[in-house]
Parts: sequence; C-alpha cells; structure tokens
Amino acid sequence: VKNGLTKLLETNVLVDKMKVDLSALEPVLQQKSIDVEALMKKLFVDQEKADEAEETQAIATDAQRDLDEALPALEGANQALSSLDKADISELKVFTKPPDMVMTVMEAICILLNCKPDWPSAKQLLGDSNFLRRLTDYDKDNIKPQILQKLQKYINNQDFFPEKVEKVSKACKSMCMWVRAMDLYSKVLKEVGPKREKLAKAQVSEWQYFEKVNVLLNYLKFFNVLYIANTMALTQARLTRAGKLTSALGDEQIRWDESVAQFEKEIINIVGNVFIAAACVAYYGAFTSHYRQLLIEQWIKQCQELNIPISSSFSLINILGDAYVIRQWNSEGLPRDTISTENAVLVTQGRRWP
Repeated sequence: VKNGLTKLLETNVLVDKMKVDLSALEPVLQQKSIDVEALMKKLFVDQEKADEAEETQAIATDAQRDLDEALPALEGANQALSSLDKADISELKVFTKPPDMVMTVMEAICILLNCKPDWPSAKQLLGDSNFLRRLTDYDKDNIKPQILQKLQKYINNQDFFPEKVEKVSKACKSMCMWVRAMDLYSKVLKEVGPKREKLAKAQVSEWQYFEKVNVLLNYLKFFNVLYIANTMALTQARLTRAGKLTSALGDEQIRWDESVAQFEKEIINIVGNVFIAAACVAYYGAFTSHYRQLLIEQWIKQCQELNIPISSSFSLINILGDAYVIRQWNSEGLPRDTISTENAVLVTQGRRWP
C-alpha cells in the first residue's frame, strides 16, 4: 500500500510538472510561429528580389528610350510655339495670297486640326484666340492614321524644314517644327505601342505570381496556427485524462517521460514540419504515391541544407492527421493504405479541392 501511495504521489508530481511544462511550451510555440512567419517573409522577399521585374523593367526601359528620342523635338516645338505672340500670328492673317511655304505649313496645320487644307480655313484657324493653345494641348497620343497618312505629303517635302521655312516666316518656322514633332512622336508611339501592351501583360503576370505566393504564405500561416492550436489542445487533453486516471497510471511514469521527450523533439522540428505540411496541402493532391515520396525527400533535403529543423521521418498523416478520426474513416470503408489516408487528410485540411 505504501509503495502504491508513493507511486501515486510521484504520478501527481509528474502531472503537475507536465502542467508547468505546458505553460512553458506556449511561448515556445508562439516563437516557433513567429519563426515560421519570418522564414516565409524572407523567402517571399528573396524571391521578389530575385524575380524583380527583370523582363518588365527591360520592356519599360526600351519603350522609354524610344519615347526619349521624340521628346526633345516635341519640347523644342512647344517652346517655339510659346515664343509666338499675337503679332506673329497677325502677320500671317494679312496675306491674301500667302507665299508657298506659308501655305504649305498652314495646310499641314489644317490637316492635323481636321480642317480643310486651304487658305480660308487656315485664316479662320489663325483668327481663333485659342489657336496656339490648341497646338500646345494637341492630343498627340491619339492622332488618326488617316491624318498621319495625309501629312506625309508635307513631311516628305524637301523644303518642309524649319530652316527653310524661317526664311519666309518666323511664325511658320515654329509651326513647321510642331508639325514635324507630331509626325515623329506618332511614328515612335506606333513602335512603342506593342511594347506598352507587352509591358502591361508582364505586369499583370508578375502581379498574379506574387498573388499566388501570398496565398501560399497565408496557407502556411493558417496551418501553422492550426497545428499549434491542435498541439496545445492535444496536450491539454492528455493532462486532463492523466489527472482522471492517476490511480490507474501509477506505473506509467516512464511512458510519460518518453512522451514528453518526443513532444519536445516535435517542437524543435515544428518549423520544418509545418512548412512541408503546408507545401503538401498546396501541391500534393495531383501526384502519385511514388512522386509524393520523391517530393518529401527533396523538401527534407533542402530544409536540412538550409538548417531548417525537420523530422527525417516526416509524415503528413502524423502532422495533420488525427489517429482517432483516421480509425473512424477506416471503419467506414476508407482503405488503410497511405495514399488513401493522405488524400483524406488533404480533403479535410485544405480549403480547396486537392
């Protein structure tokens, strides 16, 4: 009786110690959760830096380089227009029959402003108080192809250059610069257009990639929290059962010690185990048993190379499965082979079809 009482007292002491250990394990588990999150953020950032829009940046740089070729001419033309005043415009309106170069420039202006290319239309434009503003605010990004086609007659004219036009009219020189700048910009824009479309598609693809990575990160966070909660709940349940069965478990001290040691070993490996378990839930579903085993071996090897704690005998069933639930599945007809059990775990633990 005395020996039995001693065993009972020892068991009570052990139960109390396990309660203390459980309290101590809670911050450890929380730290492991933080470690997993930090690890995934690091992996995400590293991947982001490694794949940081190399193709996207190259396309954007190429497109911008093409546009930069046209911008100096465009800026020069706008500056030339800004230097004009009402007197410069008025000197053109007085012509009854303008010089050929003045007429040529004004015809080109009329075409760009979608007017009839003749002198009466040109004089009407020159009489508009907002004429110069219409030129500086011109929608250069959306010039119709038919307008550009009509404009080529003037662009290809060997006399249609600012230096030659200047000999006839200072105002027309500035407008000649503007017409040529519009033509050059449109040609460059035509080359840049497909590059812009390609850039937009590349940016969408990049966004979709990082969105998938973010989804995976959220899965890992979820399963990490779930695993910790399940582990804590399971440990608490064991302690409750141990307290109820104290009188019958006087000779179970060694088994409990082994259980605690194994639990502490599992805690050490929680980062790697949860990482691989989450990867299994995300990717496992479509593969055969043989290929799943190859994936596990490769993931364990990579974790070991990166010094991530991981169980060498990793088992998805042990990490995410519940022995009681699995036995219940078996009793209801689920085959007892590993792949069937894994598939059942994937279905119950995942948020989507595996």
